Amino acid sequence: MNQRPKIFFYQGKPPAYLIPLAILLAIVVFAVLAVFGLFLGIAVGIAFIIFGVMRLFSPGSKNKYRTIEEDGRTTIVLDKKDYEIIEKGK
Repeated sequence: MNQRPKIFFYQGKPPAYLIPLAILLAIVVFAVLAVFGLFLGIAVGIAFIIFGVMRLFSPGSKNKYRTIEEDGRTTIVLDKKDYEIIEKGK
């Protein structure tokens, strides 16, 4: 093995076409990411709209109880199908 590795540095000026090429590459990468983000945003928006519409029409989203406030107390009133009375055996 070589005990003394040599490192060479480029001492000259970069070619003139390198800066416009880098700018063009950055614009292309930005455009691709913008289009990808646009499609991703549209997909997420459609998913949220579908989720909201499904939640409106699902039977589980309706309140199964109503509340009554009187004298600073809140009473929750359930429907008869939402509870069951179990008699305690002796």
